[in-house]
Amino acid sequence: MASDQSVATWKLGPDAPGWAIDMVWKDLLFMHWPVDASHLQSLLPSGLEVDTHAGRAWVGLVPFTMDRVRLKGLPRVPGFTRFHECNVRTYVRCNGVPGVWFFSLDAANPVAVWTARLVWKLNYIFARFRVRTENDLCTYEVRRPRGARSRMQWRVGEPLPPTEPGSLEHFLTERYCLYSASRGRVWRGIVRHEPWTLCRAEVPTLDDELVRAAGLEVAGPPLCHAAQPLHVHGWPIKRIR
Repeated sequence: MASDQSVATWKLGPDAPGWAIDMVWKDLLFMHWPVDASHLQSLLPSGLEVDTHAGRAWVGLVPFTMDRVRLKGLPRVPGFTRFHECNVRTYVRCNGVPGVWFFSLDAANPVAVWTARLVWKLNYIFARFRVRTENDLCTYEVRRPRGARSRMQWRVGEPLPPTEPGSLEHFLTERYCLYSASRGRVWRGIVRHEPWTLCRAEVPTLDDELVRAAGLEVAGPPLCHAAQPLHVHGWPIKRIR
């Protein structure tokens, strides 16, 4: 598991040329539920296989903020450098390489939505966000203009020890490839960052419709982890033949 999970890390070092986007991910919360693997497989495009841990498949809801966003060769563009985002994601393999498949990526910036749909072929959706922090409580609200919404609140606790390869936490978070699909073709992109520093998280409020909108039903409280900010580079996608 460890060698597979790190496949992109040994292919691309932190200073490897060719990256396309530079950004910081901050104020991030991982929320995960186990889901039926066979149903999940039926929702994936041809060429992708559900990745499981101890025989269980997982779906994640991940709100966060994109900060200091810059495309390579361009200055930071006002209005594009910082925006809120919320993803519904799961974990897959293609030709044995583990990665992330995004059912949806809601974002508050229409330029970012258009760019990501065009360049990375990802299912970005423009949505309106209301995000605020009072004392230690973060409130995060997402509403699509004509569709699903989500509201969550969380508090960040103390940092956790580094995740161990083979653990569930490592499986869910240490992913260095993303997959997208268009016109029957599958594409792979690579991201590079230092390992996550996960923290305990308390989630007193969660009222979500985004996971259900992806065609998945979940039950019970999620497995929750907050994360400290990360500096991230992303490479252009390449078609998998």
